Amino acid sequence: MFIDWLIETQHLRIFIQLSKIPHFTTLQKLAGRIAGTVLERIISSFLLLTPVKHIFFGIDSSGFKPTNASHYYSEGAKLRKKKWIKLSIGCDVLQQLICNIKVRRAPARHDNVDFQPIITKTSDIKPLSVAVADKGYDSEENHVLVREHLKAYSIIPPRYQNVPIWKTYGRYRKQMKRGYQKILYNQRNKDETIFSVMKRLFGEHIGSRLIRTQNREITFRCIAYNMHRMTNILLLLIMISTKPKLASAPVSNRFCFSSKVQVEGYSKEIPNSELE
Repeated sequence: MFIDWLIETQHLRIFIQLSKIPHFTTLQKLAGRIAGTVLERIISSFLLLTPVKHIFFGIDSSGFKPTNASHYYSEGAKLRKKKWIKLSIGCDVLQQLICNIKVRRAPARHDNVDFQPIITKTSDIKPLSVAVADKGYDSEENHVLVREHLKAYSIIPPRYQNVPIWKTYGRYRKQMKRGYQKILYNQRNKDETIFSVMKRLFGEHIGSRLIRTQNREITFRCIAYNMHRMTNILLLLIMISTKPKLASAPVSNRFCFSSKVQVEGYSKEIPNSELE
């Protein structure tokens, strides 16, 4: 499909200096040969294009289906059950850009094992200001890593609310039991927004069959999402920076004008009848 699209877009071929149309298997071979570290650098490079100085870090995970077959069909046809694919992302929740990812097969190890490697790699891009996570990442070691080593503020609610504070292990976990800022913690919901947008744009099932190509496909989806998000941010900035040009219209003399509104250097009188 992409190669057919290149045939019709001559201006794009001239812009990217493409002398001839490649074979349709070129992208497939690239996806199989390119190193995973290169793709991770591409994902993290999007945040460098923004003027953000500190990252408001959020982490979460979600699952992808290894097949397009429904659960009802799989049970009826007695198909072999495949392990679903779990994607953990670390992102800047304010910009809604993915900074780092980790792909695993589930059900497998707990989500907490991916917290330290993801947040450490994210801090190498830009310094962190706040780190938020749900109860699945509750650990005193995670609080110590964020607050004492990365010099950021961590908000991770404790798992067991019925356990009294004096029985709770850890200094920072006791602070979470006493209370935390819900306004900052609610920004974690944007992690779910990222997963929702990815699944609505690219689907929730993986077409590849090999484990290596499945990991590549999910990684390319994260890159495509960041490109989609950066395009929306740029369009929004262009719309905000463009000054509105209001056309002047003749006003009837039957109104009694008494108020004015200033909109970026444009003054307009408003009749009393409209103010009421």
